[in-house]
Amino acid sequence: MDVVVTPSPHAHSRRARTAATLLAGLTLSALGVSGPAAASPLAVDPGCPVLWVLAVQGTGQSSPAASRTADTGVLGALLGPVVTAVPNLVQRTYIPYPAGFGGLPGAGGGPESYTASVTDAISELRTDAGRIIARCPGTELAAIGYSQGAQAVSQFAREVGAGRGPVPADKVAAVALYADPERTAGSPVFPGRPGQVVPDGAPGTISGAVSAVRITAPPAPGSGIAADNATYGALTGRVADICDDRDLACAAPTRAALLRVGAEVAAQADLSNPLAAVASLQRVLLVALGNAWNTVVLNDFDVGPAAVDYRPRAPLSRRLIDAADPRIPAPTPDLIRAAGDRWGQITATLTAHPTELPKLAAQLAGAWGQLVADDADLANPAVWARFATTVTAHDGYAATGQLASGIAWLVAVAHDLAQGGHR
Repeated sequence: MDVVVTPSPHAHSRRARTAATLLAGLTLSALGVSGPAAASPLAVDPGCPVLWVLAVQGTGQSSPAASRTADTGVLGALLGPVVTAVPNLVQRTYIPYPAGFGGLPGAGGGPESYTASVTDAISELRTDAGRIIARCPGTELAAIGYSQGAQAVSQFAREVGAGRGPVPADKVAAVALYADPERTAGSPVFPGRPGQVVPDGAPGTISGAVSAVRITAPPAPGSGIAADNATYGALTGRVADICDDRDLACAAPTRAALLRVGAEVAAQADLSNPLAAVASLQRVLLVALGNAWNTVVLNDFDVGPAAVDYRPRAPLSRRLIDAADPRIPAPTPDLIRAAGDRWGQITATLTAHPTELPKLAAQLAGAWGQLVADDADLANPAVWARFATTVTAHDGYAATGQLASGIAWLVAVAHDLAQGGHR
């Protein structure tokens, strides 16, 4: 999930924006390009650039009525310099969406739950991507996302990479994720490509300029707080996942299952005021616990004529996380009835054979011990010391220069497309 205190659209300093613009100019020099005026040998339709960047801002940095072109928020500090460097080659669209976190005071955005907000962003992103390619078949896309927006872009990228998206994978030149809550555990900067530091070139290009780009951010430990083992299929090598190791949104500790459950529950809740939050969190949590219970009864108990054993096919922590995850469908009414029937079998067998109780109790105690172990990081002071500055880290991707490689990458992609890859 998003760290809940996020900057306003105008919270990033003019100094960081200026530094990024200067960096774009230095990037042009490093790539051997004299500047925007000499950058495009093609007569490109001004309505259809070689590269169109779709950007999804973080919590509190967008709204359904937000400007599609104003360079604000974290991603404005990235795209502003890109457009300045190659104005004739790139257009950008910021996806307007609620950017909400259940109306949590101080978080910004609309009253929608985090889950509903991300769902809306994904839908808008799909629509805009399809519309652009239909109108400009020679244009390639890039997609960038920050925090909540990175989760939406991650979902979009995996759909495209799997061939289920609104555009083919060879129409997506680059994807950059910053503070991605869905970052896979232990993921390298290029998911699926350990050790890679140079992005794969845009489809249809020789990759001359991109081959000079280096994305050398160190891989962060842990995983996104909503990690779900994302893979990017045909886009692998063109997706970069940038995470500050102090950012709880994308580098949550590995052994913190209940933290992840809490984050998934909060993502679905109305947090607009204390009374609403208590009622909403309780409702969502009870549903999640019920889902977990039905799944455990159906899958993790073996029942014989005279025996009952708890033999988990997945750890209890995994069952709880999956049950709270709104991306995973809840058990159907038929499965819920089947779980009730199975529980009846379990209780009848234990009633008829009470000597099974001590054995089953020991097995369940082992499951509880495993759950405690799966949350060991929550009791580790050293872990929480690392996250003492998590809000600053989450808000600081522009100010600390972590957008620099993204600026260089998009500028390079635009030049490679303009030098012959534009179809």
